[in-house]
Amino acid sequence: MNYQNPLQQGNANLNIGQGKMRAHKVATTARKNPTAIAIASSVRYSKVLKQRQGINASAGNSKQDFFRFKRFVRALQSPEYEKKSSKAPELYPPVKDEASAQKIFVMLIQNQLVLPVRKLKTKESKERGLPVNKTTPGLEIIHKAVLQPDTYFMWNFEPPNPFLWLYSILGVAAVFAVVLFPLWPVWMRTGVWYLSTGLLLLIAAFFGIAFIRLIIFIVSYFTMSRRFWLFPNLFADCGVIDSFKPLYGWEDPSSKKQGHKHKHRKTTKDTGDASTEKTAEPIATTTAATTTTSSKAKTTEARKRTPILEEIADDEN
Repeated sequence: MNYQNPLQQGNANLNIGQGKMRAHKVATTARKNPTAIAIASSVRYSKVLKQRQGINASAGNSKQDFFRFKRFVRALQSPEYEKKSSKAPELYPPVKDEASAQKIFVMLIQNQLVLPVRKLKTKESKERGLPVNKTTPGLEIIHKAVLQPDTYFMWNFEPPNPFLWLYSILGVAAVFAVVLFPLWPVWMRTGVWYLSTGLLLLIAAFFGIAFIRLIIFIVSYFTMSRRFWLFPNLFADCGVIDSFKPLYGWEDPSSKKQGHKHKHRKTTKDTGDASTEKTAEPIATTTAATTTTSSKAKTTEARKRTPILEEIADDEN
């Protein structure tokens, strides 16, 4: 699924460095470069990327894979990519250093195959109503791409499935097989009947277990101090086998109450700390003002030169 690139509305400004930066205009294009598509297909599902899924707040809260820029550089330096580059250097340009990797990555941004994103904090994601958790954070497409090691980028590209034609043929064959069911041999029709009956029994057993565990929970809710769950992970987001592990579990309602009390105490403490920080703010400002001038020169020299992509207005209009 493709999303609108925030750099698509005009040229992009490539800034190198952080002091006096040099700017290069980089125009995005809707027409895909075959070299960019080949590179993206090569590293799209590479294990070196260590990509995770995030919820894209800019496109209907859909899940998308994102990664760090440094992981992409490592994927281009991997033996798999070097092997492809040695066989077809016109499609897979060789990566000699980080500068050549940055050049390839800028080409992917130009072709809108990757998009710069910002990882939202959990509090901000929940305020926007995103269904986030510890492993799936919220993402927001931004107008500026900084090519630093720990900056995040999101894939806007899905390689074509090489088995799509095979799936199409199998789908058509399955339709004809269902239509010609009366012409099947008796043993085949008998086997289909047993198979469908077995699947229906499995579904009925699942709903039966869910109904029984609900009754047991209701009984324990009114008769015991702790709630009893049969197959506590039955509806959890896990595998089929893990859904039936463990066999039973106990839920202590007092732990939830203690959690609410602890959260209330923490909120009260944070409020008190915030008021203390407001009182000490003038002193901290005076101290920071005296040290900023002396450390400014040292920081400027120690800063690392990093390329930045940002959107600029179109001068032709």
